Amino acid sequence: MLLADIALFILRVGLIIFIIFGTVGNALNLFIFTCRTLSQLSCTLHLIAASIDNTLVIFTSLLTRLLANGFSIDRTITSNVMCKLRFYFGYVFFALSPYFYTLACFDRYCSISTSATRRSWCSEKLAKRLIIGVIILACILYCHMAMFYEIFMNGPSL
Repeated sequence: MLLADIALFILRVGLIIFIIFGTVGNALNLFIFTCRTLSQLSCTLHLIAASIDNTLVIFTSLLTRLLANGFSIDRTITSNVMCKLRFYFGYVFFALSPYFYTLACFDRYCSISTSATRRSWCSEKLAKRLIIGVIILACILYCHMAMFYEIFMNGPSL
């Protein structure tokens, strides 16, 4: 029983540290990326979207995991809708961040290109469209989670 108590303590402390530092880090990112000089770059929109997405990951996945596994407060056990929503949004938010970073890298590549056509792809309007497109794509790719994810009880419930 001692090993289980140690694992629970490490889970609680570790996730609380991740939640605190992740929230502070993303808040600082948003503060920096919304400064006047950086907000004029189209690449910054992708990085702002990634910071917002990472904050959503923290509060949908890490916080609910901490409450469920660390403190035995889990609404997903009794509600099939909550179970589906938690895992659907968790997977969607986890999937979005790499797409946003890839778009930011592609934007920077286009901004330093010698081709005028590629440089024209670095616009705020196109960046907003790509962000919305990636969000729609991720929602479509993970819609099976919202439809087919079910609760299965194995053994006695608490």
